[in-house]
Amino acid sequence: MMFPTSTHSNLVILGLASFILVNPIPLGLRSISASKRASPGYGTLTYTTTGSVIRAMIDNPPINVWDYKLAHDFSSFIGSLTAQTSKISDNSTSVKVVTISSANPDFWIAHYDIHTLSVNDPVEPPGNATATGEPLLRSLELLQTLPIIFIAEINGRVTGAGNELAVQCDIRYAGPRARLSQFEIGFGSLPGAGGVQFLTKLIGRARALEYMLSARAVNAATAAAIGWVNQAFDSEAELRREVDVLARRIASFPAQGLAAVKARVNVQIPSDEDLKGDNDLFFKLAETEVTRAAADRYLKLSDEQSNNEFERGISDDIVQILS
Repeated sequence: MMFPTSTHSNLVILGLASFILVNPIPLGLRSISASKRASPGYGTLTYTTTGSVIRAMIDNPPINVWDYKLAHDFSSFIGSLTAQTSKISDNSTSVKVVTISSANPDFWIAHYDIHTLSVNDPVEPPGNATATGEPLLRSLELLQTLPIIFIAEINGRVTGAGNELAVQCDIRYAGPRARLSQFEIGFGSLPGAGGVQFLTKLIGRARALEYMLSARAVNAATAAAIGWVNQAFDSEAELRREVDVLARRIASFPAQGLAAVKARVNVQIPSDEDLKGDNDLFFKLAETEVTRAAADRYLKLSDEQSNNEFERGISDDIVQILS
């Protein structure tokens, strides 16, 4: 599996005129009044449209694992937004801002499906590593390049691929239940979908090494202090209110301006070459006995990725898969 090789800045500029539609699914996003819909597919994502703002909610029990079901639904949803960006030049685009939240109070997106790393306990059909991984990479590229502003509303645990998605959103707000981490070191591996590069850009080399090498989690206040998220809030209600206020304010401005600012800020994002290098190394390490054995132990300790004490304390508990 290869990381997309297109140049991000070129894609953004081209996107001001048109985008290739990925997994086209009509969403009926032109409604001005609020309307709630479930994404076609496995039902792991619902969304509400109010004017030019979409509030998307992830709901993949028990812990919002990024498995083939969520991969399909999220990729289809994000891909369908490309059709809404074809009229940026005349400011008639119907979607300007998308917020991403979770229906689970304990988890935003837990992590990548560990079954994809296991030989003894592999993911059940129709899921497989390709069906889980390739939609993740497509989704991340579109988060970066679509001329839509993506705001992560984080109020639960997020690690691994979940955090990689969070750090590639344009803006991140976090609530009192937020715990952010990268736990791949426990598998003898590294974040393979942009986490290394984007987290380092956000918090600096020394802090990125500290958190990726220790797998320690940060709460919302610490994340805001070091730049992992934009702001931290003391209550879930305040978090949601402030996300909605920001989304509406951003959406009040002309689409061409939003697209232009995002395009030029994006000259700072990591190169395709570096992202591909991380992705290639991740899959090379995934074939090793160290990573496969760790995956098997993880699945056992987490009771097949259930909402148990091990998963809820993963930043501390990850060391258990080494014994």
